[in-house]
Amino acid sequence: MEHLRAHPSFCPLPHPSTIKHLTSLEDVRMFRQDSWQWDALHDGRCTTSQACAALGLLEQKAGHELGIPRSLRRGGTGAYHRLKGVALRTLEEMNEVLCDSQGGGGEIMKDQKQEEEPFVWKRSRTNWNKIRHYSNSNNKNTTTTTPPVRQQKPFPFAAKYLPVILNKDLQHRKKEAQNHYFSSWSSAPMNARMQWGNAQEATAVLTALNYFWKVDSGIVVKEVGMCGAGLEMNVTAGEKHDDKSKEGLIIGASPDAIIQYPNGTLEALEVKNHCPFVPRDWGSRNKKNRKRHDNDQNKESVDDTRDNKKVFRIRELPIRPTVPPMYVPQLMMEMLCLGPSCRSVIMVRQTATIGAVILRLHRDDEWIEEMLYWLRRFMTNFVHEGTPPPANFFWDNDDDSIHGGGERYRRFVTRTKEIGEAVELVDYVSHSGVQRVMSEGKRPISLFLD
Repeated sequence: MEHLRAHPSFCPLPHPSTIKHLTSLEDVRMFRQDSWQWDALHDGRCTTSQACAALGLLEQKAGHELGIPRSLRRGGTGAYHRLKGVALRTLEEMNEVLCDSQGGGGEIMKDQKQEEEPFVWKRSRTNWNKIRHYSNSNNKNTTTTTPPVRQQKPFPFAAKYLPVILNKDLQHRKKEAQNHYFSSWSSAPMNARMQWGNAQEATAVLTALNYFWKVDSGIVVKEVGMCGAGLEMNVTAGEKHDDKSKEGLIIGASPDAIIQYPNGTLEALEVKNHCPFVPRDWGSRNKKNRKRHDNDQNKESVDDTRDNKKVFRIRELPIRPTVPPMYVPQLMMEMLCLGPSCRSVIMVRQTATIGAVILRLHRDDEWIEEMLYWLRRFMTNFVHEGTPPPANFFWDNDDDSIHGGGERYRRFVTRTKEIGEAVELVDYVSHSGVQRVMSEGKRPISLFLD
């Protein structure tokens, strides 16, 4: 992430230690997402990580209706405990807690000392607007554009990434990865998915930057923290209450970045990296199929020295140009928290070996109002009452029940699925269009260490 912050078309946030005072609630968006201050803002606040569960969309019945994989379905207990926490609601509280360099129980970030910006990028001189205009000009008598002068093909990215990985570093990474894997044996499949997403996030943001830079070299991708603290609904809900358990719903969202166009238009940016690793026996219905899979994928597996079996294989499937329903609340909440002028969000779904797909989801204010209605119902029915939500809450109960969702809730679930399928396809990005670090021989390196 530090190298992405140094990119000439990326606008980074200041180091948290330099933020000494907040002048408005919305100023908390200046805290980076790898800071303890950003973590502290989640307590008692409904953020995108808990919104889907609080809406009941990850319950078994609603999840089945939406086509959410079983492995990703879960109850609303986690959201319940999050919202029962004590939130930072006022500007005074935020200044007292977040702007104290000794905050977070005295913890100081490991990069507390401000370091010089690393020199890792060389800006591209390719004028893609001129190239596009020239290639699209068929009438030689009406164009004065001359083809760009270049020795070979134009450099395909906004800037050249200068660092390379040495062979000895690759070997060290392989050893460290193996040690990490064996130390977390019991949760290896899910751990691999999470680690992959975290490691590849900056690369996927860079994919979006490079793509939209070709469309307009004046775009800037901005780092952002938690947005929405200054929304009117949050300011009202932030008013003090004698009984803290009865305080109102407050929300927040942290897009992976913001895309700002030269005309001032803003779009939220959210990236999802699809982990290529799956347990070896997933998708194998019998031993014969499993054995054939093992033979085909043996060289791309992770070796488990405990029983000398290969436990992971690579599975890369073409990505459908849709937004999975479980991400619709996240994307809508990001647009809501960025304010009424944010009318769309870009989603990059990136793979390890077959490129990426870029999607645009447009804002639906009617759906957002329904989302807020059900989140407030979750707060009132469960959090304020001190009662964890039962399985399939909202779905199983009729309109007359205290927890009832009835037909209104089912329409909300159906509309959520429709929104994800009606997303705008912006473009596909080939694997070669994803900018990654190179080897010391200036060649692409394998993403896999074995």
